[in-house]
Amino acid sequence: MKTKRLFLLLIALIAVVLSASVVVGFQHHKDALYTHEETELERATMHVQSELDGQLDALQRTAEIGATNPELTRHGSASQRRTLETFVERSSFAGASVIAANGTMTNIVADSGRPDDTVGGDFGDRVYFQRAMAGETYVSEPIEAESGNYILTISTPLYENGTRVGTLNAAFHLEDGDFFAQFSSTLEDGQGLTIESQSGERIYTATPSPNADLMERQTTLSETGWTITVSESRVPIQERSRELTVLQGGALLFVLGTLSLFGWWVYRRNLAQLEELLAGFEALENREYQTRIALEGADEWQHIGHGFNQLSRTLDGHMRERQAYERRLETQRDNLETLNQVLRHDIRNDLQLVLAYGDLLADHVEAGSDGEEYLETLQDSASQAVELTETAREMADVMLTNAADRQQLFLSPVITNVIEDVRSQYTNAEVAIEGRVPETAVLANGMLESVFRNLVTNAIQHNDKAVPEVTVSVDDDGSDVTVRVADNGPGIPDAQKEEIFGKGEHGLESAGTGLGLYLARTLVDAYGGDIQVEDNDPEGAVFVVTLPKAE
Repeated sequence: MKTKRLFLLLIALIAVVLSASVVVGFQHHKDALYTHEETELERATMHVQSELDGQLDALQRTAEIGATNPELTRHGSASQRRTLETFVERSSFAGASVIAANGTMTNIVADSGRPDDTVGGDFGDRVYFQRAMAGETYVSEPIEAESGNYILTISTPLYENGTRVGTLNAAFHLEDGDFFAQFSSTLEDGQGLTIESQSGERIYTATPSPNADLMERQTTLSETGWTITVSESRVPIQERSRELTVLQGGALLFVLGTLSLFGWWVYRRNLAQLEELLAGFEALENREYQTRIALEGADEWQHIGHGFNQLSRTLDGHMRERQAYERRLETQRDNLETLNQVLRHDIRNDLQLVLAYGDLLADHVEAGSDGEEYLETLQDSASQAVELTETAREMADVMLTNAADRQQLFLSPVITNVIEDVRSQYTNAEVAIEGRVPETAVLANGMLESVFRNLVTNAIQHNDKAVPEVTVSVDDDGSDVTVRVADNGPGIPDAQKEEIFGKGEHGLESAGTGLGLYLARTLVDAYGGDIQVEDNDPEGAVFVVTLPKAE
């Protein structure tokens, strides 16, 4: 049942993911449609603004160039009139006039044949005259004529010897919207254009198609203050969006239908075999290694069933071997514990008794006699045997304890205890701590003292000086702690620096079991550290122990 639920959940999850992908994809496409149209609307608005600015700039430049003719400053003269006529004929302006600096119109020419009854009139109160006399080329607000067309006046100052002596006023007819129609023709199909004067009067309109649910973009001409509005209906986009929605629904139905058919096929073909296979694995998890399964259907399932049964037989064999090995290991562990008890108590106690009686016999043996030599040999051999039992006991402890189970141990008390024990045992040696031992914790276990005790003892036993000197120093290296045990002995040849850590290696001819350094390296390796031997300056050897710090 779990497999069925998981399968159905997986099919449902895939259906949701695929459906979401289809929906998101189509929605993204819909959004892209609106974004594209909005971008195109913005582009069209900027294009109309640029073109209209260019046309108005051209009209202003034409008026400014015409105003440079000195004949126009000869107010009321025939040459002034001829110059105006030529200006109107050669430009796109419908008419032109000259107003003197005092506001009196001195000449006017219009292609409409308008009479000159305005000549001599006072136009000093007109805004376009005042702005031109102030030194600028001014584009006036459009004025609606009796014909219904709008007239645009462009005024520019007339100069004589650097002094403004009047204005040239050129009239431009925005005839039936022809002037603006050239801009609307650049728009895309269905887009509309509206232009309003600075006062809010609509001077041109091209209606969008269809004229409903409009998107609009506006901009303002800096020169005239006219507002340009380009509009477009959302209706065509919505129609395309509805088409996409229909396609989206069809795609969803196709995806879900295909997935349902696939799920039904997989369920019928594979789910029964899969459930039996999972049941077999659950049996293996419960260590029922005699489990066998029979999968039917496709050849692939039969191969899987054969492989499972082979795996079950292999695991059963390995488990039997492991159980037998564990029984042997348990027996060896029991024997090792028995040996450890013998070393700890029986043999060590008997050897201590031998040493005690040897000390008693020393008072009864005559100095210089053969008996004294025999007694010294006896005592030396017994002492070495005691040391051997101690090392063997530590070796047994290492074997019985998982040294990899490290814990946080502070190094200072460990070093201090070792130094005090060795000083009490070897009174003829000088054992010192160089500097201060940092309050640092390392990763080790209770056998850490054995590492440094063996290193310090080894440095004394292998020393050829009358007074062996051993110095212990500790450095905190960040992520590690380094302990150095230096002596003033004969040193260790390069050829033996690696061999001395071997099992049973004495190094130089000296006392000792030969197991201390092997035990030290075994423990340090288990702690994840490192131990090396270097030359001391000027003589002797330095054992360098690196241990990982505890966080």
